[in-house]
Order: sequence, then C-alpha cells, then structure tokens
Amino acid sequence: MRRSALAPAALATFAALALGVAAPARAASETYQTFCAVCHGDDGKAQTEKGKEKGARDFTSKKWQKSVDDDRLQASIEKGKGKMPAFKGKVADDDIKALVKEVRSFAQ
Repeated sequence: MRRSALAPAALATFAALALGVAAPARAASETYQTFCAVCHGDDGKAQTEKGKEKGARDFTSKKWQKSVDDDRLQASIEKGKGKMPAFKGKVADDDIKALVKEVRSFAQ
C-alpha cells in the first residue's frame, strides 16, 4: 500500500490545530514595514517608542476603525495628520490604497 506524500503535512497541521498552536502572525507588506511599522508597530497597536512619543493610532481599536472611513484613511496617509507625515509622492498611489486595506486588516 502506498502512502500519500501529503499525509505527514496534513497530520502535522491537524496536530497543531488540535493543540491550539497559534497561526503565524499576519505578514505585513514591505510598504507598511518601511513607512508605518516604526510608529504603528508590526501588530498595529502603536506601542513602539516612536508610536508612544507621537501618539500614533492603534489600528486594532474597533472603536477607531468604525470612526473613520477609507477616504479619510487615504487622505491621512497622503497628506499626513497631526504628527504623522504626508506620504503622497513618497509612496505610490496604488500602495497607499493597499495600505488602507492593510490598516483595515488589523481590526479582524
């Protein structure tokens, strides 16, 4: 009898799920890592030294996420807001739109 090559991988995945092993953290885009993570953190909670210093937004806050629409997020990224610098001209327009989606992903 021949065993499937996928069986060991499937068994390992099932075992990890059954044992409650956490899934890998969401992968941040290169753009987010380059321009946003220094203040907002890899996890979006803004608990970095720079984030605390500048009062950066916690992207995981459901209350905050509900209080802003995508147009406002895009405008904040493009034009800056408070201590956050403007990124229009530094980041491609398509990447700014992708960042809006990425910021939204922290609420999930």
